[in-house]
Amino acid sequence: MAFGFFKDKSNKPRKVTCPLCQHCQQESQLAVSSYCKGCNAYLTFEKDGGIKARPQAPPDPFAHRPPQPKVEIEYKAREEVLDQAPKEPSPAKPIKIEQDAPPLETLKLPKSSEPEEAGNTFLNPLNSSPFAKDDESSSRYQGAEEAKSAPIPTKVETREIACFECGETHPANVRANSSQCRSCGRLISMENREIKDAISSCIQTRGDVHIYKKGIVHSAPIQCKNLIVEGDFTGDAECSGDLILRRTGKITGKITCKRLFVERRVKIEFINSVVMDECKIDGFVTGHLACRGLLALEKKATLTGNIKVGRLTVSDGAKHTGQIQMGGF
Repeated sequence: MAFGFFKDKSNKPRKVTCPLCQHCQQESQLAVSSYCKGCNAYLTFEKDGGIKARPQAPPDPFAHRPPQPKVEIEYKAREEVLDQAPKEPSPAKPIKIEQDAPPLETLKLPKSSEPEEAGNTFLNPLNSSPFAKDDESSSRYQGAEEAKSAPIPTKVETREIACFECGETHPANVRANSSQCRSCGRLISMENREIKDAISSCIQTRGDVHIYKKGIVHSAPIQCKNLIVEGDFTGDAECSGDLILRRTGKITGKITCKRLFVERRVKIEFINSVVMDECKIDGFVTGHLACRGLLALEKKATLTGNIKVGRLTVSDGAKHTGQIQMGGF
């Protein structure tokens, strides 16, 4: 739409009537031309107030289309088409049985007529013939003894795993590498990790983590099932299974596990709290421990620090320095 500017610059719209279809519509005072909303004609506004209308032809959708070549179609008679069509095979003629031949009712199939496996196709009774060869019958049928030897499906071994996001537990296949939480939909890793060099990233898996002698994990939290420490580890640890310590060192992070094992001749110093369900110490431990179940001190064990236990067993030769609180969890 084109606009022009006159001396009269009032903002009030004016009424315009189309000369062709007499459709009345409102236009701006500054408008020079417009389109009729009734017949879609092109309107021109003159200075003296007159209105000129020019009908607009509908656009031709095939205006820019190149001419198409003519296609001649040959029509054949119906009889010729039928003659050229392939002939259908004639139906099989019925077999006549002489009087001397034995009746079909006297011929019996083998006793076991079940298929060899559930996945195999069943025998079509229309295609079966009493005069078939013995080789074909043996491949299509089996005896009752073979049916009994079919393998029985074994049960899938599962274990309970907890989600890192919502904490809900659900069963998962023990051989799976990952699982999905049924509550929040998060993907849970179940792969085993082996650390043989230095890493600084967080580890989250419901599998086992093994830190070898040359492995170094500093200030990186670990969430796993079983954790075996033979290298240098100083971060937080949350284990749903066992935590086995086989190297002397200092752990500055928080430790939470189900069972804690400190092997012989290992010197461990815990800076933060250590919470577990069961504990077995055969080395030198310094720190405050909280054990909900049994805490066992072996012959070569030396424990320095306050302990809070449910039960306590001390072997001959074991030493403990600190306060003991029984129960109260």
